[in-house]
Amino acid sequence: MQQDRVIIETPEHVQFSYELAGLGSRFLALVLDTLIQGVGLLVVLILLGAANQLLNWTLPDLGEAAGLPITMVIIVFSMTLLVLAYFTVFELIWNGQTPGKRIGGMRVIRAGGGSIGFAASAIRNILRMVDSFPIFYLAGGAFAFFTRASQRIGDLAAGTIVVKERLWEYPGEEEAAELGEEPDDLAEADDPAVRRARGYVSSLSPEQIRTVCRFIERRSELSADMRSQLATRIAATLQEQFPGLTLAEGEGPERLLEIIYQAHLERERNL
Repeated sequence: MQQDRVIIETPEHVQFSYELAGLGSRFLALVLDTLIQGVGLLVVLILLGAANQLLNWTLPDLGEAAGLPITMVIIVFSMTLLVLAYFTVFELIWNGQTPGKRIGGMRVIRAGGGSIGFAASAIRNILRMVDSFPIFYLAGGAFAFFTRASQRIGDLAAGTIVVKERLWEYPGEEEAAELGEEPDDLAEADDPAVRRARGYVSSLSPEQIRTVCRFIERRSELSADMRSQLATRIAATLQEQFPGLTLAEGEGPERLLEIIYQAHLERERNL
């Protein structure tokens, strides 16, 4: 039976909950990506047509003999390259997102949590050719429908899942720490960045606030790699929602979360 949400526990026993992307939203993202690839292929065909005309004009005998075979080879190569490289390149540079997934608010991650790497992205996208059999992703859609985490064949082989963009920590039955127990290495309350952030904090959802608070309060329990990955992902989500939450040069994602955390504490005290 399919599930709507997956809970991933880090080696440090910190749990995070991801909402799985549905088949409908994934299909729409795929349609959009396919349209973008179609535009790219059209540009290639136009350039090939122009090159073929130039070849016929400069070397008419060679152009007539070799023009069509060369064109067909380039078309087949371009289509294969577009399917494989398009998804893999975007998933790497946009941390698990293609243009379609980005618009649809989805992201590919490892099934055990964390960012997708080159090997996993390459495997899941090479197997798109299998998922697409016999017609438009029928095999892949069937696997995604019957697997618990909505994984198509490529996802199963690569160990990946597709989740909705927002990442919230699983609340559990008890809070891990009270907000009053403030970590020592926080931004100062009179910091100008904290004052600016107070206006944004009121617009954050309780889940977003809880995610930031728990990260700050438990980050010392995380490994350096996990701590960096989680800070980057949580901060990226918040910055997309509130682009005005900018950082000074040289400041990293954790600094943004510290600012939001301190602004939240200040706002709570003043209520």
